[in-house]
Parts: sequence; structure tokens; C-alpha cells
Amino acid sequence: MVSKMILIAQKSLPRHFKLEGQKNFLSLLPQLWQELEGIPYSLKNGENWLLSEEIIRYPSSNYSFDKLKLYLLSEHITRHSKKYIINLSLEITSNTKLLAQINLSLLSEDSWNEIIQKNQ
Repeated sequence: MVSKMILIAQKSLPRHFKLEGQKNFLSLLPQLWQELEGIPYSLKNGENWLLSEEIIRYPSSNYSFDKLKLYLLSEHITRHSKKYIINLSLEITSNTKLLAQINLSLLSEDSWNEIIQKNQ
């Protein structure tokens, strides 16, 4: 079990990236974490099953942003199947101001905590 938020990866964008004007842009937000570098491939791209997602958009947000940060909030093992429930938080910021937060729960065959600790 993870006891504190662990920064997994972050990415600064050279220019303000905009999602405005793109069709269904809110549906793209939960997928942004897959674009972050430094996350082992075994933790990305279909290796986990999405259980839930929650998008929290703050009122002043226009989705022009310059930084993404992904945190591991918690991890626990299921009782019977020896799989892991992983809780992540993706923060989207502009000039250090939080614009949106995406909370994700994933089902994984691997311990993210162990893999992340091994890669740091």
C-alpha cells in the first residue's frame, strides 16, 4: 500500500497546449497520462484496465496548459485474484495554477509502486 502521493512523471510543454476546439476534448483528458515520458511501458497502453475516471475541471479553466503531473495516490492488492487496484491523479496546470484534475482507478496485474521504485 502506498502511504503518500508519489510523483510518477511530469511534462512541461514549451508552449501552452490547447484542447479547446477539439471535438470531445473532455474525453481526451484521461488519456493524457499515457503521453508522459518516464512511465515504464509495462504500465501503459492497455496493460491495465480502467475501472473509473473522474474529471474535475475548475471554473477558470480554458484548457490551455503548460504542465502535466501524474501521481500514484494508492495501490492495494485484491483478495482473491492477486491483482492491484491503482489510484492515480493527473494534474493539469497553467503557470502553476491547477486547471483540472483527473482521478483514475485502474486494475493492474503488476504493482505500480514496486515498478516505480525500481525505476527511480
